[in-house]
Amino acid sequence: MVSVAILDQAGTAGPPAPREADTAIRPVTLRVSGAKPVRLRGRLLTGGHSRATGCIAWHEVEVWQIAGSREVAVALRTHRPDGDAADVHRAELFPDLAEALDWLEAFDPLADLSVDFDASDRRLSGVEVALRAAALRGRAEVVTREWRALLGEVLFVLDADTPA
Repeated sequence: MVSVAILDQAGTAGPPAPREADTAIRPVTLRVSGAKPVRLRGRLLTGGHSRATGCIAWHEVEVWQIAGSREVAVALRTHRPDGDAADVHRAELFPDLAEALDWLEAFDPLADLSVDFDASDRRLSGVEVALRAAALRGRAEVVTREWRALLGEVLFVLDADTPA
């Protein structure tokens, strides 16, 4: 089962915060794996996370409007509960919301996943490799499905906030 939650201004799961709360501009530090963090002042447009029970990875997204400009920052975290794999943090700056959303739509949710077996290992039979590959495909489909659900919710919230 896929679970998607959109975060309110306090960072708790629930329905989108009222428009009045969206005006809160605050300093923000967005984490980046292997690089310096991105620091900005802005307001949270929307954020959320997806998570399926027993999933090999899930994602968290925050979309920030930078104070005094049209620029938008996106923070994206791929959480990998496997003890051997660290979470992957991304933060990107965009000249406007449209480009940020294009980037999110083009993001490959499987990019940060690792394969838990070596198909060239001669100790594994062809049948075992095929079974492990099929299981991995199934787990990857869950990650993709939950990412698409989260992305759909984020796009819906941002579209609802955009004047017609």
